Amino acid sequence: MPASFTLTPAMSVVRNEDFAHTDDIAAVFAGRMSSRELPPGEHPVSCEITTETVGSGVRLTFTSEAARQTAGTVVTHKFFFVDRQECRTRMHPVSPERPAATSELLVLFADGQDRDYCHASVYDAENRLLAAHAVVFDRHGRNVPYAFTEQYVSPLRLGTATLDEVRDDAGRRVARWSLGLDGLQGPQQITVAWEATGLVHSEDLMCTPDEPVLRHDMPLDGNPRLAPGDWVVIATDEKGRLLAQTLVTLTPAAPAA
Repeated sequence: MPASFTLTPAMSVVRNEDFAHTDDIAAVFAGRMSSRELPPGEHPVSCEITTETVGSGVRLTFTSEAARQTAGTVVTHKFFFVDRQECRTRMHPVSPERPAATSELLVLFADGQDRDYCHASVYDAENRLLAAHAVVFDRHGRNVPYAFTEQYVSPLRLGTATLDEVRDDAGRRVARWSLGLDGLQGPQQITVAWEATGLVHSEDLMCTPDEPVLRHDMPLDGNPRLAPGDWVVIATDEKGRLLAQTLVTLTPAAPAA
């Protein structure tokens, strides 16, 4: 029997206009943290990324450090290699006395491959996002932040953009992605996708001036398309440019009594 899942948001929704004045993914995501370990209005986790050549690959070193930490906890470093369809994780105990955590990864290059990139993120003990970075590195050990420039961002005017767990008309638990566009002059195709490492479910939907808000329901009970883990829920325009995105964690739901 297909499993049922509990959904936990790892962050709030990133919107296309969040990139209006910056191409820095880390800065944008810092404004969308939902961790209950974060002091209000602050971004207390700093990160450093270094790369160096090792044989036919690169050693990637990622260090995070929490400012003014008041108690011991565990943080998780997650590295999403998008093109490789691979995720690596490292868990670290941290404390006020030892607030820094360091992960080292060896990334091998295939023949003819010159560069690669990954998302390096820090999650708290509830699997909520604390920091997110994207880095491009080459086989010579050089690295730069991944610049999320305007070519990746939709110019459409985004209205509502929410992801909520609700019950649909049939009474089923669903994760509902509600998206609206403002100022439409004609039909506009929107692609909604749920993406995990190695797995993508996408659907093309249509917004119109008469119905500018669309909704996409992903069933959370008895859904064979889902699996436990981290999921990106994203909406893009017809050219694949970002409209809205969020991160969620799915865990197996307890059996009904």
